[in-house]
Amino acid sequence: MKSSQEKAFLEAFEAHADALFRHAFFRVSDREKAYDLTQDTYLKAWDYVVQGGEVRQYKSFLYRILHNLIVDSYRKKSSRSLDELLENEATAAATEALLSEGSVREVEESMDESMLVVKIRERIPELPEHYRDVLTLRFIDGLGTGEIAEMTGVSENVVSVRIHRGIAKLKTICNTQ
Repeated sequence: MKSSQEKAFLEAFEAHADALFRHAFFRVSDREKAYDLTQDTYLKAWDYVVQGGEVRQYKSFLYRILHNLIVDSYRKKSSRSLDELLENEATAAATEALLSEGSVREVEESMDESMLVVKIRERIPELPEHYRDVLTLRFIDGLGTGEIAEMTGVSENVVSVRIHRGIAKLKTICNTQ
């Protein structure tokens, strides 16, 4: 194994481990499970690199592995429906997106914003899956449109359109109640 590959892998670990853990935790709502999923992500990535695989962008590569592991863990559970899991994921994503904004944290105690959080948490499951996914990756995980495009296998333009339309649809849904 080349030392440059090893160095790149270690840099990717240091740069993305915390973000991957947070991503996993918001999806599974279990600290131990999130830790295990993050660890398994790096083990699979390491195996790929050791076997001679080339990784151009570690961030999107690691998120793709983690996403697949999360889906696999949901399939193994199968005691809850996929729709229920997606609803829980979307609810956690909306809450984190709101709380990650500095202005929301500064006025967190405001009743209007508390009501907005509740409203979004109730309404985000109503979004189509492709909108929920890109909004989560963009606003919760902080990924750029290029990284999301690479992960989802669609163009950057499609990702941008889905983000825009997802936000617009969420606003419409929230305003109709």
